[in-house]
Amino acid sequence: MYIMHLCRRHTITQRHCCDRFKIQIPYAGNTVTWQIIFDSMHPSDPPDFIFNDQDSGFMPNIEEIKSLVNWDAEDTSALSLVIRELLGAYKEHQRQLLGERLQFEHSSLLATGRFTDVEVYHSRKTARGPTTVNFLIRLPVDFSNIPEFLVKDNPGDDTAILLVSFQNQEATKVSPQLYLSPRVEHVLGGSASLRIPTFQNGNCLMDYVPNVCQLLENMVEQIVKGYQKRKEYLSAFLSHYGRAVLEYDAETFNKISLLLRNGDFYCILHIVIPTFFPRDQPLFELQSVYNVTTYGKLIAAVNKEYPYSPRWSGNEMADRARIFLEQWIPEFKRSSLSGSRMR
Repeated sequence: MYIMHLCRRHTITQRHCCDRFKIQIPYAGNTVTWQIIFDSMHPSDPPDFIFNDQDSGFMPNIEEIKSLVNWDAEDTSALSLVIRELLGAYKEHQRQLLGERLQFEHSSLLATGRFTDVEVYHSRKTARGPTTVNFLIRLPVDFSNIPEFLVKDNPGDDTAILLVSFQNQEATKVSPQLYLSPRVEHVLGGSASLRIPTFQNGNCLMDYVPNVCQLLENMVEQIVKGYQKRKEYLSAFLSHYGRAVLEYDAETFNKISLLLRNGDFYCILHIVIPTFFPRDQPLFELQSVYNVTTYGKLIAAVNKEYPYSPRWSGNEMADRARIFLEQWIPEFKRSSLSGSRMR
């Protein structure tokens, strides 16, 4: 929630009183705008509210807004308490607008006992256009086990929100979208890496939402396990090639560079370890330290066809890689020396 516009009422007795302003509140994938009006001549009086034209049917019972009835101008949290109560009334108002079909979707989802943070919003693009009903559902996914290196220096909470848009009250056309907080999206490798299933005709939220939540939980579990596996994998290479190590990522454990030799030929091995390791195989790249192409770039070769199994331990992976490199480096030496020039 934030203030978008400050103004004052017309008066000849005070200037710059700023006794009225608009606030914008993110709600169910949309933005609700309310105007709040104070009386600068009577600052202890409670405020008035003006709601959007689209919310003309929203007329809360003032007697039920206790923080407004018992307004305390000396309480710095008084206004936020009123807004919270009004939002609660607004949430109930939007729920009552649901037709029979969507009312079932809402009540059955809440009945699961797991998905209780649900916002509903009715909107129209034009005054006479069809009504779109948004269900914004906060998914109760535990992100606490994500390694700290992936979340440090990122503001905000870790959240996952599912926005399901019903194009009509009969739920014949449904569009789901998953929104992740920036650091969670980064952890999962970007929004494109997580593809949620389509909402098929005949589906219900009480079945669909748990499936999406389970999919996300499985990916988070893979991320956490992958972090430990990458650490084990790099530790094995550090043990096998201790003095040959040029550099490695000691935070994310997703890359390491080694200086290797075959006779009088030196080259650098870059290993890039993917996020979903060991499911996904690391990338090996050999780079010559003195042979360049005709364009002046160091000659390099990439390989992902070496012996590999995600079931192997880190030590076995390093052992198998060493055997493979003993064969690959001489081949790389011959190919880099032919048709290249020295630096």
